[in-house]
Amino acid sequence: MNRTDFRKVFKTLGPVILPVIHVVDEGQTKRNIQIALSCGAPGVFLINHDFEIDQFLPIIRTCRASFPSLWIGVNFLGVTGLKAFGVLGELANEGTLVDAYWADDACINEHVTSQQDANAISQARVDSGWDGLYFGGTAFKKQRLVEPQHWQQSARIAVGYMDVVTTSGVATGKPAARDKISDFRLGSDISPLAVASGVTPDNFIDYADEVDAVLVATGINYPGDFYNIDPKRLTELVNQSRMKGSKDFESTETGSSLDSDWYLRNMAPNVKDPTLAWLDPSSAYVNAKAFHSMLDTLCQPFESSRVDVVAGIDAAGYVLGAAMADRLGAGFLTIRKAGKLPVPTDEVDFVNYTGRTQQMELRKPAFKEGAHVLLVDQWVETGGTMGAGIELIEKQGGKIAGIASICIEESPAGQILRERHLCATCVQPGSAYQTQCNNKKMEFFDNFDWESILP
Repeated sequence: MNRTDFRKVFKTLGPVILPVIHVVDEGQTKRNIQIALSCGAPGVFLINHDFEIDQFLPIIRTCRASFPSLWIGVNFLGVTGLKAFGVLGELANEGTLVDAYWADDACINEHVTSQQDANAISQARVDSGWDGLYFGGTAFKKQRLVEPQHWQQSARIAVGYMDVVTTSGVATGKPAARDKISDFRLGSDISPLAVASGVTPDNFIDYADEVDAVLVATGINYPGDFYNIDPKRLTELVNQSRMKGSKDFESTETGSSLDSDWYLRNMAPNVKDPTLAWLDPSSAYVNAKAFHSMLDTLCQPFESSRVDVVAGIDAAGYVLGAAMADRLGAGFLTIRKAGKLPVPTDEVDFVNYTGRTQQMELRKPAFKEGAHVLLVDQWVETGGTMGAGIELIEKQGGKIAGIASICIEESPAGQILRERHLCATCVQPGSAYQTQCNNKKMEFFDNFDWESILP
């Protein structure tokens, strides 16, 4: 596999950001997977840091069942591929598919000509029948010391034994020396290279030109928390990777954008009446490239989870909701303002963003009990309308597959929505755009070019 083909697996131009979850239990693992997806990560690695493999396997099975399309890699801590590949083969035979295996020690020895241990691991991989990607730890933390003068040679040997050459700093959370990554890049040639420690939003740019994947845990977790992802830090890292990919694309393609959320600049300011919405996101829909880029962002987290029905909220949610239903291969359902449907309905009261009490209604029945329903609205401000939609879905026994919106403004209600549900937004939490949306004033409104947004 070469670098280009590796990135095509994840449909990305920049380095692939793969959050590493130190598994505690099923609930903690699923919560962190949902956070990773909502932040735009294309997959995750799971590690049994505090218990044995036998306790780890049921969690892997459950996560695969809950996220059937998610790219999932595993690291069986403390063992090599000699044992791990057999376990992966058994999982595959029972229908639990694991996309990648990451070994801390691929047993590469730069001092010998015959790689007996690495050869034995390769044979174990063949015998297992498992066909996922192998990330092999080379000159890796906590393994034997590899002197700097041997870094390039270690990578060169490793290429013949794994799909993705993987190295690290000297310890968990410690960034790899830049010279080491440069040497590994030379040794890996056109093969994919991953770094697995110490990368943060602050130093990502130091590695972005030479690595193809970043396996990251402490760099995106809450400070002092070994087990839980901080969505703001992960979002920042994912956005930096997208920015890097966009800039690389810009160097070869004319007219491409320099930032991944460029399409947000097609949203138009309110210039008519202060009682109306403060901006018009739908002005981005008329530009085909902007509209489809929005859909790419909003659909991506749900491509790896079950969605039976997409429910659009009256009325702005219909446009995005129907388009997302088509993309996801799901049915489409409308949640209406009360008094519109000529069929039996459920109704709920809610307080909208203006402070007025209104009613929403949903046809009855709308779906079979247990259906997974994705709720879509154009914008979430106070959360009242979205809360009414959730109540209606759950009233009929539906399960909330997630929430999609151009923006969820940061508020107590918005925070609750993000904590309880898988959320996809075009405006990423923690970004400068998020702050501007909270303040209801986009900086680009000052010099808004009405002609530039036209198709």
